[in-house]
Amino acid sequence: MIGFAGHQGKEYLPIMRESADIVGGVDSAPPALPLAGEWGFPYYENLDDALKSVDFDAAVVTVPHGEHFPVCARLLAHGRHVIKEKPFAVTEPEARHLIRLAQQADRSVFTLLQRNFDPVFRFARENLARIGEPYWFSYDYHFNLARPTTGWRASWEQARGGVLLDMGYHLVDVLSGMFPEAPRVHSAFVHQYRETRDRGLEDLVGLMCSYPSRGLEGSLRISRHSLAKTEHLCVLGSEGALNVAPGAATLHAVGGAQLERCAPEGSRTDITRSMIAHYLERLEDRDYRRDHLLRQLATVRTIDGIYRDRSGGSSELAHRCA
Repeated sequence: MIGFAGHQGKEYLPIMRESADIVGGVDSAPPALPLAGEWGFPYYENLDDALKSVDFDAAVVTVPHGEHFPVCARLLAHGRHVIKEKPFAVTEPEARHLIRLAQQADRSVFTLLQRNFDPVFRFARENLARIGEPYWFSYDYHFNLARPTTGWRASWEQARGGVLLDMGYHLVDVLSGMFPEAPRVHSAFVHQYRETRDRGLEDLVGLMCSYPSRGLEGSLRISRHSLAKTEHLCVLGSEGALNVAPGAATLHAVGGAQLERCAPEGSRTDITRSMIAHYLERLEDRDYRRDHLLRQLATVRTIDGIYRDRSGGSSELAHRCA
């Protein structure tokens, strides 16, 4: 467990113990040593010490975005599988490099994205064809934090982006599982606080996505400081609509009549448990590994293209993003 003393790492500890033996933890934060003692596994202040001292099959990586690549590269060089928090990578070149390292090591790099295992999003994917030809989607995801971003997300060197890379990674990945990559994306970056503006960490981003060959358009709005914490995906099609929100998804006919509803009783922990067990069972599945890597590359490519276009970078994708 690498980065186990942070919020996300502590959330995964009890779930990982249900499916695997935790043989060590790496984290330099002061609470890490007593936490490792509480859970009864060896503590290592750095990854090199852990690699020298203990044998293990896979590592769960929950560190700040800027630390992902060097940690994963080191693990792959030592023949370990990686199960990591999003993002898969920060830039497209970094993603391609990580994929090459995974292929050379014949090891998996899986990204922890709970919505792929959430029954309401599975319902949406499985019923997408029932709404005919999609022509519009809107996806909103907002937090209601009362103060400026703090912790490592307030540092560009560690966060490597604002809400688009952090919260938006989940949304772009969901859309990657439903539609092809958007050939054209218009973006608007907004800063509510001077601190985040000065650091280049957007507080809000709005995206307009266009798929001319499919007759499909869509919007995404993502922010940390809205009036309420909300998430809502709506897809309109020629023969109906899909609505997805935490805990419930509905299929509607044209005109709004509800045709089917999915409202599972499980908790967020159940979804996370299912995700981790799924990945652990497929560490050696090369076909599954390949498909996962290609989807993550598409998600990273989209987000990196938006950032590079915003900053005036030049690349094939940046030119494709209006």
